[in-house]
Amino acid sequence: MSTAAFYGPASARGERHLFPTLFPARRARERMIAMSRPLGIALLVLITMIWGTTFVVTKDALDSISVPLLLAVRFSLAALLLCWVRIERRAILPAIILGVIGFAGFATQTIGLDLTTASKAAFITGFSVILTPMVSSLWLGTRIAPRAYVAALVALVGLGFMSMTGSELGITAGDLWLLGTALSYAIFIVYLGEVVRDLPPLTLAGVQHWPMALLAWLWAAPDAGQLLQVPLSTYLAILYLAVVATALVAILQTYAQRVVPAHVAALIFLLEPVFAAIFAYFLLGERLGLLGWVGGALVVIAMLISELPLRHRKAAAVSEPAAVTAGRAEKEG
Repeated sequence: MSTAAFYGPASARGERHLFPTLFPARRARERMIAMSRPLGIALLVLITMIWGTTFVVTKDALDSISVPLLLAVRFSLAALLLCWVRIERRAILPAIILGVIGFAGFATQTIGLDLTTASKAAFITGFSVILTPMVSSLWLGTRIAPRAYVAALVALVGLGFMSMTGSELGITAGDLWLLGTALSYAIFIVYLGEVVRDLPPLTLAGVQHWPMALLAWLWAAPDAGQLLQVPLSTYLAILYLAVVATALVAILQTYAQRVVPAHVAALIFLLEPVFAAIFAYFLLGERLGLLGWVGGALVVIAMLISELPLRHRKAAAVSEPAAVTAGRAEKEG
């Protein structure tokens, strides 16, 4: 999750926040790099494909490095790569909050990936799309469209089918960790959606990696001595995760989602687990099996139910989540 977002400023929607100090008031917008809508759509497709590769890359890297060390190195590199970003003081607190939420998402996802398959992890992470309107309702007081509950039910049935695949039947520990990921990403999505249109996106993209790196190193401190034993191929994988899937995506996504309609971007992001399953099939030899693919299809259908715009829709209804990051900043996986 990755992960930028779509909800406009609360002031424009007449909403009241439970935690108003976390959402800064609208100020003059930062100058934005000119971007056309077709280019924005193309970038979001590319970003979604990159997110799909991260499940495979991370799963493979975990064979030779621990979860906290992988995250510590990844986020440190990403923070260094974005150190050139001009920092505006008003964006620091929201960026730190995003970093803490994003760390929770990445940490639970990486633990989950270590305990289950990359393809299954991608589909379960997709639950963030279904959970986002519910989080928005609890946090911002927005109304949930009835179809959000239908989407949740269909997704749960899909998860049930997926739990009947693999060597371990039923819900595994890895699945539970990944459900935590989906919830973390949903919270990230909602909060980022509230601040991304009011604050400089580059500051948000850069500063959020500071707390992520700090928290990861606090977690990884006992394993720091193992860094010299990590093979070069693993470091190259982490370099890809940091440079391409974290730093580059954080910038591109934040700009692209300024010009792409919410429902279009959300539908593009539905391809993430599909891309992940394809890459896992060809690169890791993973097989979901018939029930696994049926379950995965149900999860995607649930995401479609949650995302497709209604012809007659009240403005206050929440039927489209923001988008996943990353959070994904990764949305990442």
